[in-house]
Amino acid sequence: MDWNIILLWLLKSALFFLVFITACAYYTLAERKVAGFIQDRKGPNRAGPLGLLQPLADGIKFLTKEEIFPKNVNRVMYLIAPAISMTCAIMAWAVVPLGGTVILPDWLAKEVGFTSLDLQIANPDTGILFLFAISSLSVYGIILAGWSSNNKYSLIGGIRSTAQMISYELPLGLSVAAIVILTGSLKLTDINDAQIGLWNIFKLPGFIAFSVFVVAMFAETNRLPFDLAEAESELVVGFHTEYGAFKFALFFIAEYMNMITMSCVVTILFFGGYHLPFGWLSGSIWQAWAGLGFFTLKVLFFAFLFMWVRWTLPRFRYDQLMTIGWKKMIPWAVANILIASVYVGLDGFWKW
Repeated sequence: MDWNIILLWLLKSALFFLVFITACAYYTLAERKVAGFIQDRKGPNRAGPLGLLQPLADGIKFLTKEEIFPKNVNRVMYLIAPAISMTCAIMAWAVVPLGGTVILPDWLAKEVGFTSLDLQIANPDTGILFLFAISSLSVYGIILAGWSSNNKYSLIGGIRSTAQMISYELPLGLSVAAIVILTGSLKLTDINDAQIGLWNIFKLPGFIAFSVFVVAMFAETNRLPFDLAEAESELVVGFHTEYGAFKFALFFIAEYMNMITMSCVVTILFFGGYHLPFGWLSGSIWQAWAGLGFFTLKVLFFAFLFMWVRWTLPRFRYDQLMTIGWKKMIPWAVANILIASVYVGLDGFWKW
């Protein structure tokens, strides 16, 4: 048994967890600040300088509030539901490549026993399928929360969310199928490396796939204009109406984790991931770090897009939600698979 490999895996897992949890905490602050800007007000500005300690204050509040169990709830399912959502959100990070291979300094390499570090916990050959599998499992947390709460609003929210996620997983998967055809691999690093010369967004099948993927991405994360599962004006807050304190915090953090994960995935699939444009710093020891910074900037843009859309577009009706998914996006995604196949065939013909 190679203890160095196990130690490396544990260190990377802990580091990823701390980075993503911190990012989620300040993502909530950023969203409230952006909401304040769009609505011409200041946003949180009392806890710490410029409100930077607001996530810490919120975390302390969630941890110290009294745990309340509504009457006649199914306690086992009631407690398991937020744990499922949180676990699925964390597991999705394991296969997301944040950068290339970092070369460690000699003094550090001697201490830890290895000379390089991949900015990714795991890199399976079916990485994109792993992400879809985990996102499919997360729906169990939502439907169990709605059913076990013994609340009509929660049950309706859970049913809505289940139907919505099932409906939009189809166009989401079909859009990614076009990218798999263009790349010839299910491995996320292979998809990333295939865009060194030209990003997928600049190819016709890639642009269509991106358009479908982004709409489905908002629906899969239950964000406006597709937040029918929460719909405060109709269902209080939907499936987590009866949740409070730390249990609600798990649902809350899981939503922001999923948004960051989706921002990473759309960057990898369509915008070249962590590769620098024009071959900048190629062969340099700083290439991986610069790639990580470039990747972060692109992820931050899509994270901002989630906030921008939330405070710009109104909520769809439920029938409109289903119509867009089944009658618009799925036909486009299926047609795009044919376009991608023809594109790859013609590209191979001209090369031949």
